[in-house]
Amino acid sequence: MQNNQLKGTLLVMLGATFWGLGGTVTEKLFTEYSLPVSLFVAVRLILSGFFLLLIAKFIQKQSLLHIFKVKHALLQLIIYALFGMLGVQYTFMATIDKGNVAIATLLQFLAPVVILIYLLLARKSKFRWTDIMIILCSLFGTSLLLTNGDYSTLSVPPNAIFWGLLTACAAAFYTVYAVKLFLNWPSLVVIGWSMFIGGIALSIINLDFSFPWYLLDLKGAIYFSFVITFGTMFAFWMYLESVKYISPQTTALFGVLEPVTAVISSVLWLKVPFGIWQLIGMIVILIVVLYMSIGMKPRRKKRLKATQNTGL
Repeated sequence: MQNNQLKGTLLVMLGATFWGLGGTVTEKLFTEYSLPVSLFVAVRLILSGFFLLLIAKFIQKQSLLHIFKVKHALLQLIIYALFGMLGVQYTFMATIDKGNVAIATLLQFLAPVVILIYLLLARKSKFRWTDIMIILCSLFGTSLLLTNGDYSTLSVPPNAIFWGLLTACAAAFYTVYAVKLFLNWPSLVVIGWSMFIGGIALSIINLDFSFPWYLLDLKGAIYFSFVITFGTMFAFWMYLESVKYISPQTTALFGVLEPVTAVISSVLWLKVPFGIWQLIGMIVILIVVLYMSIGMKPRRKKRLKATQNTGL
């Protein structure tokens, strides 16, 4: 039992760390190599989805095509791929491109708060006074993150804030809608196909199936490979494997390594400015999300089981 818990803990820690580093390396690709966001997201989704499907087929021995034979499941998969997977991936990358990975990751982490607001507005959950405290604290933490304590100015470009808030909304949909699929189908198959379908769809929208490989030198190619393999494929796989050995609460606890890793690596490696009040704002946001994940009593089964790690 102890070995299984240790294995699960190591898996989720590595997965969350790889996610955080993957975002930082992506920012490096955008700033140094001027890669177009749409084409980058499309190729990332197609390649990562393809490799995850290979893992599902040959390592976990799962059927890849059975989900296509059930009409309502196929429709759910397509909706999830377009509005969940593609939605959250594109908005997340756009936030990195317009701002930085630290802001993108932390705003994406507000997804559980968005889910809470949705449940309250849709009257699918009864209002509690703790809810207003959660919402106010998350707004306070976000305001510090975006202003660094100086409310007369913004420390983050407005277009980065726009895409970052869209990321939180997309991640909320990604989390809630996934429940329908994950209850009946292997999660690795669902994620693999949703990535692949989302990438193909974005390529069609772009009317472009090419990728400017000529922009990448050897170092750039290594960065790109890291994002596809460790920053996406292995990160997802490790996270999904970890939940077999440890509780969702433990997974959520160590999931905070993603934004922490993103912030530390971007400050140390990319020299991204991150003020003391932004640090306090980050801590407030993480405390709120952790409280929602492991401290609150479940109020609507599976709906508020918010997954912080959205495959970004």
